[in-house]
Amino acid sequence: MSGPLTGLHVVEIATGISGPYAAKLFVDLGAEVIKIEPPEGDPLRRWGPFPGGAAGEQGGLFEYLNAGKRGATLDLTAPDGQEAARELLAGAHVLIENLAPGMLRASGLTASNLLQVSISPFGQTGPWRDRAATPLTMQAVSGWISARDPQRPPVQAGARISEYVAGAYAALGALTALRLDDSGRVVDVSEFESLLSTLPYPMLMSERMRSLGLPPNVRSAPMLGVVRAADGWVGINCLTGQHWLDVCAMLGLPEYGEHQIAIMLGGPERAEFFAAAEPLLVERTVADTVELCQAMRIPAAPVNDGATVLDCPQYAKRGFFIESGGFRRPGAPFRMSKTPAAQPRPAPRPGDRDRWSGRAESWSPATGSMPFAGLRVLDLSTFWAGAYLTCYLGAFGADIVKVESIQRPDGHRYSGAYPFEGEDWYERSALWQATNLNKKDLTLDLTSERGRDIARRLAADADVVVENFSPRVVEQFGLDYESLLAIKPDVIAVRMPGFGLEGPWRDYVGWALNIEQTSGMTAATGYPDGPPCNLQGPADPVVGVHAAVALLAALEHRRRTGEGQLIEIAQIEVAACVTAEPVIEYSMNGIVRPRSGNRMSGYLQGVYPTVDEDVWVALSLPDEGTLDHDTFDELVAGWTRTQSATAVVEGLRVQGIPAEQLATGDRMYDFAQLDARRFYEEFTHPVTGPRRYPGWPFRITPGPARHHRSGAPTLGRHNDEILRSLGLSDDDLAALRERRVIGERVLGG
Repeated sequence: MSGPLTGLHVVEIATGISGPYAAKLFVDLGAEVIKIEPPEGDPLRRWGPFPGGAAGEQGGLFEYLNAGKRGATLDLTAPDGQEAARELLAGAHVLIENLAPGMLRASGLTASNLLQVSISPFGQTGPWRDRAATPLTMQAVSGWISARDPQRPPVQAGARISEYVAGAYAALGALTALRLDDSGRVVDVSEFESLLSTLPYPMLMSERMRSLGLPPNVRSAPMLGVVRAADGWVGINCLTGQHWLDVCAMLGLPEYGEHQIAIMLGGPERAEFFAAAEPLLVERTVADTVELCQAMRIPAAPVNDGATVLDCPQYAKRGFFIESGGFRRPGAPFRMSKTPAAQPRPAPRPGDRDRWSGRAESWSPATGSMPFAGLRVLDLSTFWAGAYLTCYLGAFGADIVKVESIQRPDGHRYSGAYPFEGEDWYERSALWQATNLNKKDLTLDLTSERGRDIARRLAADADVVVENFSPRVVEQFGLDYESLLAIKPDVIAVRMPGFGLEGPWRDYVGWALNIEQTSGMTAATGYPDGPPCNLQGPADPVVGVHAAVALLAALEHRRRTGEGQLIEIAQIEVAACVTAEPVIEYSMNGIVRPRSGNRMSGYLQGVYPTVDEDVWVALSLPDEGTLDHDTFDELVAGWTRTQSATAVVEGLRVQGIPAEQLATGDRMYDFAQLDARRFYEEFTHPVTGPRRYPGWPFRITPGPARHHRSGAPTLGRHNDEILRSLGLSDDDLAALRERRVIGERVLGG
C-alpha cells in the first residue's frame, strides 16, 4: 500500500541526527529520499552502537535514522560531484540540509525549482547565526539543562533526545510550505528556537511569578517523582491535589495530605515525608505499584531503560518495536489507517550512486496565501499535546473550534493559575493561553444529549477532529472515529492517547512525565551514580509536532484520493522514537549503558559553577584523548568558579570554543537572536492584558509574515457566533444557557 507522500522526492545533504530524522519521517510517510554523503560518509556511521562493540562503517543509530533511503556518495567539492548532485536536485521537490549557514549557497547547490529546508543551530539570520555550538551548549542556552540534584551540577537530557527535536519541526515546516508551493521557498529551522518551543513556557511562567511577588525561576519538584521500588524505578506523578491525597492514602500517610506545596518546594517537610514514604515504596515491585496507582487513577509508570522498554506489555502487545538491520528499533511514530508505514529497506551503503526510481508527483499548492486556509478543525483536546497541534493549524489559517465545558473546562487552564487571584482565576494561566492562540472557544456539556448533538453537527462540517483524552472518553460521547465516519465519510480523525487505542494499558491515565518515564527518556537522563531524572516537559509538544506531520500527509492523501482516515498518535511511541539509541544498543549487545550526566563521546565537556550563585556555564571541547575527563572537570570547575558567567562565555567564544550560560526563564525575553528573528509576538487578553508568546521555530520565505493570528479566547467566548452559524436562535441559546449546556463561567466558579 502506498504511503501518503508517495511520489514526493527528497534530497538529504545532512549529517548527525536533526536532518536525517526529518528525512526519516518523510520515508515513514512514503516519500523517496536520496541521501548525499561525502566519500568519508556521514560521521554518524561511526557513532555506533556496533555489534559486539567493535567499530564499523554502519552503526545502529545510523541504520535507524537512514533506513529506507537511497544513497549517493558524492564529493561536493569536485565538479563531477556537484554536477551529479544538481541532477538529483533537478528531479526533487525538497532539499533537507544542515550544513553551516551559507555553505550550501557557497557550493552552488541551491536550486530555484525546489523547497529548501535548512537546519542550523541558531538559524540562517540574526546576530548569533555563526556562533559555535554543540548539543550540550544548545541545551544550555535553550533551558533544557536544569537542576535535578541540589548536590550536583544541572544535567542535560540524555540519549541525544534534544537533537531529534529540530528534525521533527523541519519535517513539519517542509510539509507546511509544500501546501503553498514546492519551488523557490526556504524553510529556515533554528535548533535553538526548536528546543525553546518544547519547554513549558518558562519565560511566561517567570513573568507570571514575578507579577505575583514570587521568585521568577522557582521550580517545584513533581511529586512523588522517580522513586525506588523493590525491583527498579517507578514514576508516581501527582498532577492534581486529589492525586496527592490518594497517594498519601495509598501509602498510609494521610497526615501529609495537607502539606503538598511545602513538600514540593523542598526543605525539611520534603525530607520528612520521603523518610516515611521510601521504606513503604521499596516493598512493592514496579508493576504492582503502577497497577495500584492506576487503579486509583494516579498517573504512574515504570521508568523503563533500553532493556525493560522492550518487555513493557503495552509496547509488546502493540508490536511497536520492529526487527530491522539485525536489531530491534522503534517503528513509525504514527499509525494511519489508510496509509500505514511500510517496513523500510536497509540504509544506504558507502559508495552507493542511486538515482530516482519512482515517478515524481506534481504538488498542487493550497488556495490562498495561508497554508491551512479553509481547513475546519474541531478541537476536543485537553492540556498540551493536542492543543499544540491545533494552535499550529490555527496560526496558519485553519478555523479552529475548541470545545470545553463549564462543568469541566480544559484542565490546562489551572496550570500556573491560582484561586486567590479572584473569580476569573481560571482565565489567567499563561500556559493555557500560549497553547490556545488562534482559536475560537465553545462550551458544550458533552454529558448531555443536546451537547453531543451540537458536537456531531460541528463534526459533520469539520475536515479534521482532534482529541488526546484516554480512549474511553470520546468513545462514551460517541465521537470516536467510527462514529465520526458515519457523520463525515472523509473526516480525518487525529487521536492522541497517552498509551494508544489498544493494548492492556489503553485506559491508563497519563501526562508528560508518564510518557517520558515509559519511553526511556527519564532512564537516560541523570548521573551514572544517581537516580533517573525527569525531563519535565518536552514530551507533549514533541508529540504535537509529530501529529501535525502525520496530519499534513493525510491531508495530501485526501486531496489525491478523497479518502479521510484515522491517525493514531500513541504518545509513548513518539517519545520512544526520539529515544532510540538505548533500545538499539540493548537489542544489539545486551548492554544498558550507565547514564552519562553531562558527558558525550567525542567531547570534553560539562556544566560548571561560576562566581555567581546558582549561575552555571556549559562548554565543550573536542576530545583528542590527551586528558582524563575527571581531571578536565576538576581543572575547568576550579577556573570557572572564580569567574563570572559572562567572562567565561565571552572569553571562550573568542577562542572559538562553544560555551553558553544556562538559560533561565527570566532571561528568555532578552536574547538578541530571538528579537532579530521576531520569535515572540504580543497579544492582549481581556483578563490578563498584554503578553509576549513564543512563535514557531522556523521561518518560511516567502511565506506567512507572522507566527500567530489571534490571542487566546476566554471560556465560551465564541458560543453565540458558532451556534448561530448552525442556525440556532436567541431562544435556543437562552435555553442552552439555562440548562447549562453552554456558558461563559466555570460552574461554581
